[in-house]
Amino acid sequence: MDQNFDEIYPLAKKISRFVGEAIRDYNMIRPYDRIMIGLSGGKDSLVLSLALALLKKRSPVEFDLGAVLIDQSGGAMHIAGILEYMEILGIPLDIIEHPTYKIITERDERSPCSFCANMRRGILARHAKENGFRSLALGHHKDDAVETVMLNLLYAGRFKCYRPNLYMSKTGISVIRPLIYVEERNLALEARRLSLPVAASCCPYKDESKRETVKGLLLKAESEVPEIKSNVIHALKNIRTEDTWLE
Repeated sequence: MDQNFDEIYPLAKKISRFVGEAIRDYNMIRPYDRIMIGLSGGKDSLVLSLALALLKKRSPVEFDLGAVLIDQSGGAMHIAGILEYMEILGIPLDIIEHPTYKIITERDERSPCSFCANMRRGILARHAKENGFRSLALGHHKDDAVETVMLNLLYAGRFKCYRPNLYMSKTGISVIRPLIYVEERNLALEARRLSLPVAASCCPYKDESKRETVKGLLLKAESEVPEIKSNVIHALKNIRTEDTWLE
């Protein structure tokens, strides 16, 4: 580990603050935790890795970090820069190759994004359990949460979202999302400012998903209601039975 990696990658105080608030609000890290980061190679998980490495360096609470990257591209993903980055942060990184996209094509999946996410989460949880990790940290941010709410509302008729800290009883692993208060635009700006080694997405479905449709709807709505994302997050925290049609 480069003990001065925080000088090489000086993370914005705003992002550090939001990560700290999320971890505190949802009790994401306990003393002597072993946390595995689900690394995709994108901006979100790279910033997450930096934020957790900085927290580990500065926090009085002791915990260990590791990371796993699932190469779903069949070797097309460029990971040399990511390997160097994680070495600078002092986070051990394992690489798992998995033919996800090939499987999706062969099965002709109607919901490739959902299938891919479930498969990836299962691989990560299994690896975490087999290697003695208690928590799996994912790079879901504020926009992801709001989009998930809207997807469920528009396409499934439910007001629902994943939890920032979720214990999975089948595996005994907790899934934590420390970036849940951070907006995607801030992560993108930070990744560019710090010149993080973001790997180009190899996903053949990235521009065809329902999530992209919802992104467009939210972008239009945000021009009229700038606080829409914060309002949705507030609603998630403050659902009252008397506001629903439940008897």
